[in-house]
Amino acid sequence: MRISTFILHIDSYLVRLGLASTLNRIQGVRVLKEFGANDSFTTFLENHPVDYIIIDQAGFDRSVDFFISKPELLELTILLKDPSKEDLNMGLPLRDVHATLYLTDEKETIIQTIRNLLHHRDDTYKKNSSENLSPRETTIVRLISMGLTNRQIAEKLFLSAHTVMTHRKNINSKLGIKSVSALTIYAIVNNIITIEEVSSLPQA
Repeated sequence: MRISTFILHIDSYLVRLGLASTLNRIQGVRVLKEFGANDSFTTFLENHPVDYIIIDQAGFDRSVDFFISKPELLELTILLKDPSKEDLNMGLPLRDVHATLYLTDEKETIIQTIRNLLHHRDDTYKKNSSENLSPRETTIVRLISMGLTNRQIAEKLFLSAHTVMTHRKNINSKLGIKSVSALTIYAIVNNIITIEEVSSLPQA
């Protein structure tokens, strides 16, 4: 079974605890890390691939510069909103986030929303993977996920850097994935590399 990893960035400890408990009831979901009001989650995201980020409005507004610099992460972001509070936006369209949950949602509503997201993601991966990677491309995906540069991959596989770049373009075309972080998530989900292997890699 595919495991979907989540991080939570929610100011309220009680809300964070309750949401983590709710997510843990969903088969195939793993809460990787929790962050509160005074915690910086950006460094963690720089070094650890995740499937989804659940963040409250206050945390989102504080982190707007980070999301502007890494807009691809908005596709992984689920905004936890308080219906009683006005959206601040801070210049970043909230429509760009992947989905929205509300503090007033019942547990079963949250569970069903998350299940729907996971089901849609699985369908997307199957569609994107309809044209299978070759063994060579799979090897290159693994090495990219391990943090190797094009030159390092070329040396390891006895290829030219140009050939590696061509393989990477083909991989991006087949999967519809452009960022290294998203490719790493793909590699984890498709058992090309384990999350433990990624987590154990030395950080740059």
